[in-house]
Amino acid sequence: MKQSIRSRLFNLLLRLIRRPISNMRQLTALRLRFAKIDKRAEGKAERLCRIKQIAQTHCQVDVLQPLDFAEEECSAKHVLFFHGGAYCLRSPNSHREMLSAVCTNLSAIGVLPDYRLAPEDPHPAAIDDCFESYQALLDRGVSADRIALLGDSAGGGLLLSILVKIRLAGLAMPSSASLLSPAGDWTLSVPSLYENEGRDPMFRLSSFLFFRSLYLAGYDANDPVVSPLLASFDGYPPMYFSASSTELLRDVAVLGAQKAREAGVPVEIDLWPGHCHDIQLMAMLPDSKIARNKLCEFIAKHW
Repeated sequence: MKQSIRSRLFNLLLRLIRRPISNMRQLTALRLRFAKIDKRAEGKAERLCRIKQIAQTHCQVDVLQPLDFAEEECSAKHVLFFHGGAYCLRSPNSHREMLSAVCTNLSAIGVLPDYRLAPEDPHPAAIDDCFESYQALLDRGVSADRIALLGDSAGGGLLLSILVKIRLAGLAMPSSASLLSPAGDWTLSVPSLYENEGRDPMFRLSSFLFFRSLYLAGYDANDPVVSPLLASFDGYPPMYFSASSTELLRDVAVLGAQKAREAGVPVEIDLWPGHCHDIQLMAMLPDSKIARNKLCEFIAKHW
């Protein structure tokens, strides 16, 4: 996909406002900025879906049903979406807006857990909450082959961790797993973290170091549940990876796709040239619609 002029201008804006995050004061300011930006997406998901909340042990979960949806829940297709935000941030309206568009496209129910965040609740809180949301769907009678997992950024890293947990628990794998600009390697060893330093319009490596300290809180980064890119991909469902060619996290997607192929897992990957991190979330860009459609095509293919 050729980068649009609007996307190029957006990248320029991101470069102008990009600041390294290295202390709690800056994190607090970033959370406030996220909240203000997220406010602009308020109510957009409700134009496409009815939204209800259900309670899990430690968090709330949004359940989105397209307005014209009439299937019984246990027989319906589900998209279980783990949101991004560097394991420390949330933008619920933006993620609801994206999930509502995906679910309307696919005639599926969306499930969006508002998992606990670091530093207040470091690893493994987020993984526990996301795994519970998958287990809860199975417990409600939804067949695993009717569940598609989706994760963007930190949520992509959580998705990989959930696949490890599903395998360890001996549960049935979902129909597919789609990872958008995924995290998943807290050893910070993938080459793009260094090759794309200065090229990524959104992130700096120093910020990743800070977020890592908050999320891990002393846990070993080499643990395959913590850094699930290090785990075996044997037995995983069909996987879709998407990333920008110039973002810091590019090679988590590249190496993840490579590991999936070596494990015999059906895999597709899109590297969008010059686009920003997590292009599917940027609904204001024409490029986002193209990328979302490609995502939906993959999910639909494997139901």
